[in-house]
Amino acid sequence: MNVINPPFFGQQGFSLRPIEVLDIPDWYEYLRSPEMMAYQGWQVCSAADLAPMIQACRSEVPDAPLRLAIVDDELGRLAGTIGLGAVSQRNRSAELDFDLAPAYRGRGLAAAACRAVAGWALSTCGLFRLQAVAWDGNPRAQQVLRACGFQQEGLLRAYRQLGDKPGDFLMFSRLASDPAPDAKQS
Repeated sequence: MNVINPPFFGQQGFSLRPIEVLDIPDWYEYLRSPEMMAYQGWQVCSAADLAPMIQACRSEVPDAPLRLAIVDDELGRLAGTIGLGAVSQRNRSAELDFDLAPAYRGRGLAAAACRAVAGWALSTCGLFRLQAVAWDGNPRAQQVLRACGFQQEGLLRAYRQLGDKPGDFLMFSRLASDPAPDAKQS
């Protein structure tokens, strides 16, 4: 799911663009922090682990994943990423995923990016269902998803590894037929 013109998300001083290899140092720097390692279901052992992820997003295959950089325009550095994985054009569905560097939390960036990408995916890209999972111990991610119109569907027990232990995750979804979320929520 290659994208040339990502959605506008209206956060002054920040923009969305396709992720690039040049983003790897910033991305790796915050992903390897102990706080991030506790929340993510995938392990990044080195900066080199991120290159294949970026390469997969450059594919022209219809079901290829998408990853966008959330960029601090003033500093020209990566503030976070948001993307669509498990893309299925046949089923018109994908899984939304996002991460934000700890220094950029609490500014509404994740909610604004999530709202913009979800709206764009469900309208412009023709998807009907977006789903997302959030670790049951990560209330911030759950709050972002709810503020962006996602509804909780259930609990996925021992769904993904968090470090060396299985973690329980909450499943959320948003359908194209759902009402658009109020932009003032976050």
